[in-house]
Amino acid sequence: MAGHSHHGASCGCDADDHQLLEGTLDFLFEKVDRDNTVALNAVEGMEGKVVIKPWDRRNDEVEFLESDADEQLILHIIFTGSIKLRSIVVKGGPAGHTPSKLKIFANQLLDFDEAASNEATQTVDIALVRDPVEYALRPSKFPAVQNLTLFFPENHGEDSTRISFVGFKGEYSPLTRDPVITVYETKANPADHNKIQGMDSMHSRIG
Repeated sequence: MAGHSHHGASCGCDADDHQLLEGTLDFLFEKVDRDNTVALNAVEGMEGKVVIKPWDRRNDEVEFLESDADEQLILHIIFTGSIKLRSIVVKGGPAGHTPSKLKIFANQLLDFDEAASNEATQTVDIALVRDPVEYALRPSKFPAVQNLTLFFPENHGEDSTRISFVGFKGEYSPLTRDPVITVYETKANPADHNKIQGMDSMHSRIG
């Protein structure tokens, strides 16, 4: 993998925290339910799904997401199956509009108060670069992810935060559901239970 020596002194991160992405192995664009991607505190008219793009549009800055009232931004990501999440790819900017931190919450859809006060599944420092950057996650913390809250609490100095690409890498498994069995299991069948001795005769006396 390519290093990140070109990030400069302002990066303030460790070499193992992130790296430039190479290749499209396990890229999960098609496994994100884009229509149900929700952005909180985005400029009116902007939809969260615009930053969920195919790999060949990772450098596209025509469509982007920008925070509104302040620099904080939340994305709710819904997957179409269960994901063993390995890494997340973020492209922000320009310059000070780039987020400086990302708190990731697995299988939790949180608002700002909850995201600010709850402990994240993992937190990463976002590099001050214009390129898409892949941030390695701890697989043991993301073994079966169906949804994510991505909380960008701050940026590199501007009044608003801007993101143009968010991508995910990992292993996909379809969800296994059997609603028929669930329905029958949740409804008690009187024939399956032994009658309480004396109940029939008591009912006849009452009647």
